[in-house]
Amino acid sequence: MRCPFCGNSETQVVDSRVSEEGDAIRRRRRCQSCDKRFTTYERVELALPSVVKRNGSRSDYDPAKLRASLSLALRKRPVSTEDVDAAVARIEEQLLASGLREVASGHIGELVM
Repeated sequence: MRCPFCGNSETQVVDSRVSEEGDAIRRRRRCQSCDKRFTTYERVELALPSVVKRNGSRSDYDPAKLRASLSLALRKRPVSTEDVDAAVARIEEQLLASGLREVASGHIGELVM
């Protein structure tokens, strides 16, 4: 980790704690060159795969688009918004668990069914 004050790469971790929200690790660091202290945060980076469409074009996965499509398909059915949100969350979990960088749009359609 580089010191933001002097740019030296020799820093020492003085204290590590889980953040208040529980989604990051907060580290207090001390530069061994200029002796100044600074804070860094370590967070998990979740990368959802790109969607490969039938024509071969690629686009980023958009949960809002999936949610809107499900809502449109279920508009005359007695399905609550919470159920649609839960379905979208379940599909996202399956996409993350697959570990794939790219997924076919047809595969997402299969997950919806």
